[in-house]
Amino acid sequence: MRSRTLTALSALTALTLLGMVPVAQAAGSAAPSSSTEVKPAPDTAQTGDTARAGAAVPGPTLQNARALCYQAHSRNAGWTSVLCTDGAAGFTGTTGQNDPIDRVYFSVYGDLDFNVQLHWSNDGTGAERRVAPGTWAEIYNPNGNALEAIHLRSTNETMKAAAHVQNVGWKGTDLWSYDQWIGSIGEARWMEAFWVAI
Repeated sequence: MRSRTLTALSALTALTLLGMVPVAQAAGSAAPSSSTEVKPAPDTAQTGDTARAGAAVPGPTLQNARALCYQAHSRNAGWTSVLCTDGAAGFTGTTGQNDPIDRVYFSVYGDLDFNVQLHWSNDGTGAERRVAPGTWAEIYNPNGNALEAIHLRSTNETMKAAAHVQNVGWKGTDLWSYDQWIGSIGEARWMEAFWVAI
């Protein structure tokens, strides 16, 4: 799997050096941003077809139901709580510690159609990635930049979510949606924590 990731990363680098925009990025949803500049995808993903070692998975009755598990890695605190959309309350990340998220992990169960796209400080918006049922993705910025926003999209399940943003607090909506951004773009404020419900 690592060699496929390196091959994909090499292809992305080659396209970038030639001034070309990768197809996956060009087809992705545009981020709500004041800038119209198109940049190469600023993030990298590791993926797998079973839960990552040490990560929580939903209980046996939820394995066949639609469920999303997620986890944040904070720069100073490291990996924080893993949560699944099985009714568990809480958030992943930290609040009140001025500690930015610099990696995220998502795993999908049942027949949930789930896509995620991240916006990074200094680097902009990465490519939208589909996390297929029964698989996981850990997404990070190779430059170590902080996460500012997350784009969540599904074609078969509504979601609501919120993010704890630096010097602002919780930002989100009480509306259920198939497609939404959480966090902040264009405010130079990193994300410190988030939660998702389906």
